[in-house]
Amino acid sequence: MLFRIPERWMHWVRCLLTFAWLVIIASLLYDPLTHVQTKLNQTSPPVQLANSCIHVQGKCFSGRSYSLGTTLMWGVIIPASIFVLLVFGHELWRRICPLSFLSQIPRGLGWQRQSQWKRSKTGKQHYKLAKVNSKSWLGKNYAYLQFGLLFIGLCGRILFFDADRLVLALWLLLTIAFAITIGYLYSGKTWCNYFCPMAPVEKIYSQPSGLFSSKAHMSQSMCRIVLPEGKEQSACVACQNFCIDIDAERAYWEDLKKPQEAFVRYGYGGLVIGFFVYYYLYAGNWEYYFSGAWVRQSHQMATIFSPGLYLFGHQINLPKLITVPMILGGFTAIAYILGRFAEKQAKVYSRRHNLYWSSDIIRHRIFTIYTFGIFNFFFIFAGRPLILLLPLWIQYIYNLLLLLLSTLWFYKTLPRSPHLYFHESNTNRFSS
Repeated sequence: MLFRIPERWMHWVRCLLTFAWLVIIASLLYDPLTHVQTKLNQTSPPVQLANSCIHVQGKCFSGRSYSLGTTLMWGVIIPASIFVLLVFGHELWRRICPLSFLSQIPRGLGWQRQSQWKRSKTGKQHYKLAKVNSKSWLGKNYAYLQFGLLFIGLCGRILFFDADRLVLALWLLLTIAFAITIGYLYSGKTWCNYFCPMAPVEKIYSQPSGLFSSKAHMSQSMCRIVLPEGKEQSACVACQNFCIDIDAERAYWEDLKKPQEAFVRYGYGGLVIGFFVYYYLYAGNWEYYFSGAWVRQSHQMATIFSPGLYLFGHQINLPKLITVPMILGGFTAIAYILGRFAEKQAKVYSRRHNLYWSSDIIRHRIFTIYTFGIFNFFFIFAGRPLILLLPLWIQYIYNLLLLLLSTLWFYKTLPRSPHLYFHESNTNRFSS
């Protein structure tokens, strides 16, 4: 029951993780040590690098020593976050996320924007913390905005900061500044719910629940504060209807019919596939990705106008700046179209065989299959250049563990339904 972990303990966990994250960002700006340990002629684990020629667009790759900050970011932190979301759910992630923690700095300091309103009966002016209007453009379209920011981030990674640690540090610092600014402009977890590009990923892997998430119908990771006497008190300001932090599964069923939900979930699958496939389309082989050569490239930004595709032994003279969003966008569109096509075919099958599946059940089951597939596809690539440095028996255990946990999640999630959820909810309400 992760939601039962005292907030005082979780506060120190957040502080520790945030400090570690900031240290990694600082190492991107100044790191006189680790680049010495990652010279290309070094042959000792865990930073052993292949001395054989790695072909990139038909030429031997010319790499350089590199900072471990970028390696930790792409090879450890990102895969670990996806693992936590599927296995432990959003309730752990939301309570330990450094960016969420930093976005709450204005609230902790009492520096938040307030909006003015007039009480109709008395005519007196009052002030209250500003919130996103659910009927505003942002309130209706935030899912598209978050997905767009995620798309920009993945394109930016391939184009600008896969290997360039200074650009990566700048990107992360700007993101932190943006999160803190949103924390000032709006109350609650507005950054997490309306702006964070990680939010679509979070929903995809942690809804309706993670493998070891607490039971639904409980306040899982809702905003809370610790009173001077040590007791916890809700700090919820109702920044979003059907908040994922209060009941992730209810939020899931309430959002299921929305068109943006289908776009984000199906599109994300294509975005992930397109992201990793691009490394092959760019270099002309998989060795470029699995060797980790992409994190050792020098002058990454200087390549954005060079040919972005290498097919059948020939360069395609389209600049990388165009081919990256074109490939990622194309895969996103194809995955969305295939997802909607699968829904239509499932409805036809249901009618033909008199199964009477509702639209909610059909979409939920396709979402579950999509998530199971994309999780395992993601971990074929994510962190793999580091995993391949380990002994084979550890690699086998790692792969089997991922497959086992994702299969258990699939087995738990597939039978869920709105009827089952609300039946459990009513049972819990009457028994309490």
